[in-house]
Amino acid sequence: MKTIKILKLLLNFYLSILLTTFTLFIIGLIAYQFMGVEFLPAIIWFKVITLGVIGYYISSYKKKQFYYYQNLPKTFLWACTFSFDLSLFIALLIMMKN
Repeated sequence: MKTIKILKLLLNFYLSILLTTFTLFIIGLIAYQFMGVEFLPAIIWFKVITLGVIGYYISSYKKKQFYYYQNLPKTFLWACTFSFDLSLFIALLIMMKN
């Protein structure tokens, strides 16, 4: 598959869970504001664990809709989506600190 097509499919997949990840980001942001830098590892682990739970739920709930992503492996979809989301989360927290 072409790279542009794969990126479009990944973006479409990420947009389907954007509301959930944005809600988690807001919760992490509020926790960071109240607890400070000392609790940053706990906040990041909270984000990772909740993304895993949400990933499991969406994977079982939308099992038949994965055919839309044109045989991209589920692990590839989830790995790209979660790594992008976690990187964005950490980058925004670092920018907030400064």
